[in-house]
Amino acid sequence: MNKTKIFRGVFSATIKIILCFLVLPLSTLAQEDQALSAMEQPNFLTSGLYGGGLTFINGDAYVQLQLQPDIPLGKIGIGLDLILLYNPYAEGAEPQILAEDGESWDSPSTWLRLIRYIRYGQPYDPFHVRFGELDYLTIGHGSIMSGYSNYDRRGLRLNFRSSENRSGIETMLNDIGNPTIFGGRVFLRPFQREENNNMLTRFELGATYLTDINPNLQEDSEEPLTALGLDVGFPIFETSTFRLDLYDDITFLNTLSNTSESEESDILEGNSTTANLAWGNAVGVGFNFTQAIFKIEYRIFGDGYIPSVFDYTYESAKSLSPEPDMPQFFGLEGDTEPRRGFFSQLIWHPLPQVHFLGTLEDYTNSQPKLYMGITESGLVPRLSLRAFYTKRDIGEAGEANFFVDLFDLDEKSAFSVEARYELFPPVETIVVREYRFRRVETAEGRSQFEPIHKTSFMVGVSTDF
Repeated sequence: MNKTKIFRGVFSATIKIILCFLVLPLSTLAQEDQALSAMEQPNFLTSGLYGGGLTFINGDAYVQLQLQPDIPLGKIGIGLDLILLYNPYAEGAEPQILAEDGESWDSPSTWLRLIRYIRYGQPYDPFHVRFGELDYLTIGHGSIMSGYSNYDRRGLRLNFRSSENRSGIETMLNDIGNPTIFGGRVFLRPFQREENNNMLTRFELGATYLTDINPNLQEDSEEPLTALGLDVGFPIFETSTFRLDLYDDITFLNTLSNTSESEESDILEGNSTTANLAWGNAVGVGFNFTQAIFKIEYRIFGDGYIPSVFDYTYESAKSLSPEPDMPQFFGLEGDTEPRRGFFSQLIWHPLPQVHFLGTLEDYTNSQPKLYMGITESGLVPRLSLRAFYTKRDIGEAGEANFFVDLFDLDEKSAFSVEARYELFPPVETIVVREYRFRRVETAEGRSQFEPIHKTSFMVGVSTDF
């Protein structure tokens, strides 16, 4: 047996066992007077600094100035994001004042970044709307959209549910300046009563629709990438501090599977392409505690299906496809045969100062995907830390050693770590190291994303309104 596959299997099993042992003791934690749905996912985004320093992007040095106020007004929250980079080495027509990631101020999406967010309510409220950055966005159980990021563009998220939690809707739009990805999920509990509910009356039906109307950045007109999903759920047990769910998702994706040589020639020559309907199924169990959410799913996919296609690196994957006429996410490279395997997720809040999130998916020991993030604030006096790391297709096609590829930063990954230390209130010093993606325009005027290495050293004032 291939040693790389053995390593992958051992790594996958080890992570699952660790996640299980982490979540088991949580049932004995002190109960809190709040619904389990009130536990938010951690925020890994930098915010709240007034100051400046030096920033290095792909080896180029800039002077950075920023103002990032968070202004709470009851249920309304406003976050601004005025970040300016000064390029002291600009020559000729090169701009000296640039945006946060070194972009020119030449598009609506760049100008909209001045507003980090405007929100009403919280995600668990009966009505919640948020305009701004979207980070680690998951719709429904995550079979179609899981951990999606709009890379600091300004999108829209809207959640609504009835006061009895009998019905609801969650929607998203990726970019107000240039919307291409949008959709959402609706759910209904048709038999729910005001009181004395049981497993049958909590029975839940859901339907998801998400689409990307511009999945191939190299073409001016092509079929949209569309995903449809139906799900059923049985909340077996539900209180204010614990919930046990069983659910089943079936999803369909119009994608391109393996084709014959003549069909590939037609595609490359710009002739008509026929989208095939690929399918996937996920059966899962979810445990919601006061301070943790844990779920594990067994997933089965048909030929050409891409699980959780809208993930953190989705947009960079289609921007950086090695074949200009064939986006990677269409599944035209590598193995597209039917696969099966496990998806697991843990969101854990063990202490008031610590928040952890981790997901792992691996199907037939091929192309595993990992996402891990942690925030810490106040556990160590004066020190706070935020970090996340994601990687898809680890050890893809056996081209690299699994563990070497796991820690190699490339176009399949994203990484960010921020350490803050309070010198004396309210003055802080901050070090940020990132490998992520920025929006660029090609010579043909098309918008896409490219990876950047970014390091920042800043000193400033952090003040809460």
